[in-house]
Amino acid sequence: MRYLLMGFCFVLIVLANSEIFADQVYTWTDKDGNMHITAEPPPQNARVKDVLMYEPRPEKNVPNIERGPDSKAEPAVAKPESEEVRQARASAETARKAAEIAAAKAEEATKAAERYIETHNRNEYMRRAYQYQMRKAAEDAKAAQERARIAEEKAVEAEKKAIRVEERARELDD
Repeated sequence: MRYLLMGFCFVLIVLANSEIFADQVYTWTDKDGNMHITAEPPPQNARVKDVLMYEPRPEKNVPNIERGPDSKAEPAVAKPESEEVRQARASAETARKAAEIAAAKAEEATKAAERYIETHNRNEYMRRAYQYQMRKAAEDAKAAQERARIAEEKAVEAEKKAIRVEERARELDD
């Protein structure tokens, strides 16, 4: 049980730091029943349990730095922004990042709960022995999803507030 828990923690660490490897991660069992997690493909006689593929996520909020002077979004001579507009934008960006982090944590918690339940729900004895822990894992995943939903709502509200502040500043400038 101890080794299973250590292996599970190691898999979580590998999943959390998948950008470090930026490759494929193989989980496989050798002929002696030892579980291995490697970046190299397993040998021919190994039983592959899982292959994780690295897929970089596109940046959602990358600012377009190379705008031409004919861009309609920004006049050629930019007026200095008010402190209120800068704060609103910074708040919206912070809320968006918090929402993305919460969503990633929720996704990881859900996957971890699914793996835990899958490994401990194999027979009647295990279901009875680990019933509380499986329920707790599912509840933790659901709570993480709720936190992600709330963070997303806060990000949307912060973005709406930033837009209102920008519009108000434009009206005052005109």
